[in-house]
Amino acid sequence: MKNKETFPKDFLWGGAIAANQAEGAYGIDGKGTSLMDIEALPNEYDKTTVVGYSHDISSIDFALNDKEGHYPRRHGIDFYHRYAEDLELMSEMGFKAFRTSIDWSRIFSTGTETEPNEQGLEFYDRLISKIADLGMEPVITISHYEMPVHLLREYNGFESREVVDYYEKFAKLVLDRYHDKVKYWIPFNQINSLASWGEYASLGLKKGFDLQTTYQAVHNQFVASALATKYAHENYPDVKIGVM
Repeated sequence: MKNKETFPKDFLWGGAIAANQAEGAYGIDGKGTSLMDIEALPNEYDKTTVVGYSHDISSIDFALNDKEGHYPRRHGIDFYHRYAEDLELMSEMGFKAFRTSIDWSRIFSTGTETEPNEQGLEFYDRLISKIADLGMEPVITISHYEMPVHLLREYNGFESREVVDYYEKFAKLVLDRYHDKVKYWIPFNQINSLASWGEYASLGLKKGFDLQTTYQAVHNQFVASALATKYAHENYPDVKIGVM
């Protein structure tokens, strides 16, 4: 029997990535180091060890200086340079939407700078325009595990209220710059991610955190998400912003 229910005409069929998964371009055009850039993964050829989504100061320093380890997110699929042809292939597949993130460390290298990295912003100018030119709706995640390493190292990520302020500054900047091109926004990827890896990737906590630290960090991340949402609703009522 034919299903009487159909998808609405404006249903957004598409796909999703994160900047840290695909862009590569490590250290290029003013990009800083994000949490995922220091995450070593198994080498498919020699099965070298995983760092394990948790770092202390010594392992952070090791990763930052390591030239031999396997850090695939530093290279990705070179989406930073090849986004145009990749997006054209997606358009050929009939995508109506494409979701990606804005790498926090590409805009604020350490997270604490007074001024943003204009080269990084110009990349997202080109990327978002290309998505729209191809008839796809851009869906932008503001933070998808790309916290600058400096905020982990110096502040223990979202345990610190100061990191809420740094995130708020970043979120307001990208909302101001792209609100007229981007209708759909997500403050944090999988804000409910915690057990075994989310404390590091999402909250930016150093190894050795306890339950109280985790609760404080989750609270601060909720506050950060609420501040971004409040700013978007008050200043750009036509955009839609919500959780993923």
